[in-house]
Amino acid sequence: MSGNINSLANSSNVRVLRRLVTVAWRFRARTVAVFSLQMALLAMTLTGLGFTGLAIDVVGHALDPKTPLPKWPFGLAPNPTWNTTTQLLVIGGAVLAAAAVGALLNYSYSVVVGHLVHVEIVATLRRELFTKLQRLSFRFFDANSSGSIVNRVTVDVQMLRSFVDGVIIQGAVLSLALSVFLAYMLSTHVKLTIVGLLLTPLLFVATLIFSRWAKPAYRESRKLADALVRNMAEGIEGIQVVKVFGRERDQERKFQACNDQVKAQQFKIFTNVSRFSPTISLLNQLNVVVLLGYGAILVARAEISLGELVVFVNLLRQFSGRASGMADIINVLQQSLTGARRVFEILDSPSEVQNAPDAIVLTKVSGHVQFKSVDFGYSPDHPTLQGISLDVAPGECIGILGSTGSGKSTLLALLPRFYDPTAGRLLIDGVDVRRYDLDSMRKHIGVVFQESLLFHDTVADNIAYGEPEATREQVERAARLAGAHEFILGLPEGYDSMLEEGGSNLSGGQRQRIAIARALLLEPPILVLDDPTTAIDAATEAEVLRAVNNAISGRTTFLVSNRLSTLQRADRIVVLESGRIAQVGTPRELLHQPGLYQRTARLLGMLAGVGAVEVTRR
Repeated sequence: MSGNINSLANSSNVRVLRRLVTVAWRFRARTVAVFSLQMALLAMTLTGLGFTGLAIDVVGHALDPKTPLPKWPFGLAPNPTWNTTTQLLVIGGAVLAAAAVGALLNYSYSVVVGHLVHVEIVATLRRELFTKLQRLSFRFFDANSSGSIVNRVTVDVQMLRSFVDGVIIQGAVLSLALSVFLAYMLSTHVKLTIVGLLLTPLLFVATLIFSRWAKPAYRESRKLADALVRNMAEGIEGIQVVKVFGRERDQERKFQACNDQVKAQQFKIFTNVSRFSPTISLLNQLNVVVLLGYGAILVARAEISLGELVVFVNLLRQFSGRASGMADIINVLQQSLTGARRVFEILDSPSEVQNAPDAIVLTKVSGHVQFKSVDFGYSPDHPTLQGISLDVAPGECIGILGSTGSGKSTLLALLPRFYDPTAGRLLIDGVDVRRYDLDSMRKHIGVVFQESLLFHDTVADNIAYGEPEATREQVERAARLAGAHEFILGLPEGYDSMLEEGGSNLSGGQRQRIAIARALLLEPPILVLDDPTTAIDAATEAEVLRAVNNAISGRTTFLVSNRLSTLQRADRIVVLESGRIAQVGTPRELLHQPGLYQRTARLLGMLAGVGAVEVTRR
């Protein structure tokens, strides 16, 4: 499986909704608290409306005693000694009290929702997503751009959390509110309720049409956003190349093109949402017009009071307003479904390289490494390595030479199980590496990459990255072995000096030596050096090679390089061609055998004498 999250089949809405509900269920305690606060707010709204209608009826009865007596809510009745002014003062006090309680509930609701959304949901989901990313295999990162991954951890997690507060909570509150309003209106007058809601089915039809359009629109929006982030990341990471070739304007145009696509898609969504909301609002207003016409007839017939009609109109407005909220909920739901799919695709991605159920914890390694008929390919149709068989004795240094694309770095990547062979076996001390516990095995394999990443941290912490509990003495010992101790002491704060992002305040040779020190800190019996002298000058190369000489002593070492001056430190050299072993031999033997090593030596003018190419290892 490629691990490409963009190639995974889209889950059905029902399946994604189930997963989203499961996420919401994890935060059910605070979600219930939010829902309870909304119920209380709804009660305050109804109380305020009820007393407002009562005030109108009290005034109407005072002006015309022939009208029916006002109906006080909750079975209450005014004191017979109260005059109209007293009754209005009491009603006004009740409305004010309901408003004050409503304001307090609104404040509590904002605090609880803010904590639920930003403190609990977003933080938890981001942590889980990042944890999963740390456990995914290299193949996953080969297949997916960093821009897409970053977008999923940041933007899409926000969309997913909006399902809880924007769909689950608001949807539940909306359903409750509509039910309560409908029950209240039916209890007041059934026919008036039916007339007032005649056009409501059109709301649901409009919402359904919008929903069907929104799903693909939001999916396309996320794809365009991924492309925008990827383009921006490439422009920033490759700023040196951009400036060297004077391509700033071209990069600006490429970014502007991506930005324009995102803008156009967002404008398209905004335009349709803007059309949808007024359409719903117009249908709501038509409901009110019909209600007022029929309600006026009922008031004239004394079937309902004027106050009840006013309350009814306000309830219908509330009902219609809440029903209009379906547009927002549908909008949020579509965004949530789009974001959720992208988040769940990462959470569901299999980690191809993982521990066996009965994994062996590796405690001691002699360094005997065997490749037995190993095949590997990043895709099934394009094998990168074929039939690799090699037996490496403990403490032996194996140099690896090959043209670009011959499979050198891929071969090294199999050792710490960044990938597993597609055929054959790789053994360490006679045991298939797939039987070992990953973490314990990797602690016995030191790796130095072509361009080793240094973190924005102190020099000491960078060296001790693989063993944070290492003492300063252990850190300094590793630095001495790597030939880094002296230049580190020359830094402003020595080992406590803070490195810039990527170690940009150090030279290339200094960065490599710190990377070698980091690999040596754990004293690994197996060392993997992937072209450590690439892209550095001759003077810096000499510094790094001195560090390499110290590093390989007593360790089983795999040393990739296209520089013969580096490979001469190897006991044997393996020449790769098109993913196969073409030659194996000592530097002296390969110098006299037709092949890549000999051709390279001739190009360097080194064939004049064997003594000119042999160097002392120590």
